[in-house]
Amino acid sequence: MAKALSGEDILQQFLQNCRSVKYIRLQWSDFSGVLRTRFLPVKRCLSTARGEEEYLLPQISMIIPVSTDPKCFPTTDAVETWVLEPDWSSLRRCGFWQHHGSAMCFVRHKEAQDPYGKCPRMLLCRALGQFERDWGAKALAGFEIEFMLLEGRNAQQLDQLDRLNSYQTTAGLRGQTLDILEEVLDDLDKSSIGIHHFHTETHDQIEIALSPESPSKPLTHLFSPRKQSGLFSSDMPLINGTTNGIHMHLSVDKLAPPQTDHFLASILNYMSSLCAFGMANFDSYVRTGKEAAGAWIGFGTENRDLPVRKVNDQHWEFRMLDGTSNPYLFTAAVLLAGFGGLHEKAELTWEDCGVFPHSLDVGSRNKYQLTRRMPSGLQEAVDALKGDTAMRQCVGVDLCDSYIPLKEKEIEVFQERTEEERRLRFMEYF
Repeated sequence: MAKALSGEDILQQFLQNCRSVKYIRLQWSDFSGVLRTRFLPVKRCLSTARGEEEYLLPQISMIIPVSTDPKCFPTTDAVETWVLEPDWSSLRRCGFWQHHGSAMCFVRHKEAQDPYGKCPRMLLCRALGQFERDWGAKALAGFEIEFMLLEGRNAQQLDQLDRLNSYQTTAGLRGQTLDILEEVLDDLDKSSIGIHHFHTETHDQIEIALSPESPSKPLTHLFSPRKQSGLFSSDMPLINGTTNGIHMHLSVDKLAPPQTDHFLASILNYMSSLCAFGMANFDSYVRTGKEAAGAWIGFGTENRDLPVRKVNDQHWEFRMLDGTSNPYLFTAAVLLAGFGGLHEKAELTWEDCGVFPHSLDVGSRNKYQLTRRMPSGLQEAVDALKGDTAMRQCVGVDLCDSYIPLKEKEIEVFQERTEEERRLRFMEYF
């Protein structure tokens, strides 16, 4: 068996192949879903990769609400020591900036009993390891990213003659927008980000679907820079009436029914709590309706009006996710919820729903076990998580005890602001 490369070896090889790179972006996603970054010269990164120094972070680095940034709300008065640890296996060139590379990082809390207990990326890596150890199985994930191209200080849609106007058309992609999109796709390719396909989605909206990979890899791609050609893109949930989501395709190998039914059943059981991680901000719940994240908890083969679209017995699309989430945390939570069903052999009481739920009366919905509505707001989802002892233990009590107060602060502040004030605030971050 070949010896695994050290972090220094990986970094040295990368620098030999990408000689224009002068700076490495050490990146992590906080509990608000915001990409945080430290920019290091290559020389300093080599020192860190050799283990010659630790790169320390302020203890607030995970707990800054978007609504109050830069003010944060620590859950303890104790001084804490946090360390930023690059995952050098995630190192890649930044196609958007030729002198930059990037690596996603773990965050380590030195004084904690479990130093990585509040690190979403480590939570996902541990979940993937558990899946392979307990079940001999692996998972692949691909993400469909809905976004809009915007311009100007007030972040308005592009004002052009050829307007994006419908689903899967060439209208809107016959001029400036296509030129911009091709430029972005070229840069994603330079960043080693695989593209499955792209298409128009609805008015002023585009979707890019990423190629399936190990879940820890495409999540790095979701944090790729999204500014180009003097414009910028946004995948925040609500922009002038249009809703943006990120749909996660998850497939597993080595498992088949009834095991995959147990896996899905447990995820559906935990759905309300999972929404607190996936639709993680105040305006996320505009998507809990038809043709978005669904109004009812359930699943259906090729049914996009429910939170889970079944593709086949080993492949599902989870639609209760948007760009304001921490995708490491959400993906880990989905996997861990499913593992509980595998161990407990949870019964899949839901029927495969092949009709649009909004067309059903109460009796017909009951036939498919569509008896629980999706959360109507972030407060409802957070309350579900607070009362869900099993989900909190799966994800980690310490992590949830930091995550939940942050989300409650977002609710407190954002409910006092207008939709336009929230939109402009979100635009600064997503």
